[in-house]
Amino acid sequence: MSQQANGPIAACSSESPANLRNNVRQQLSADVDAFLSKGGAVSQIADNVRADPPKKPTMNYGSAPI
Repeated sequence: MSQQANGPIAACSSESPANLRNNVRQQLSADVDAFLSKGGAVSQIADNVRADPPKKPTMNYGSAPI
């Protein structure tokens, strides 16, 4: 979300009431519109890009002192 949002968006799930989900959608849409109107841009990232690349496994079994 933007740092200058109108307020925190309530947490909701697929089981939340329809009016709450609609309010969240409207708030998100307003935040995105405000971001884009201030010169923000949306980038499409490839599906295979990860924020946390896999790490090489470490062998530390039995390394603790007795």
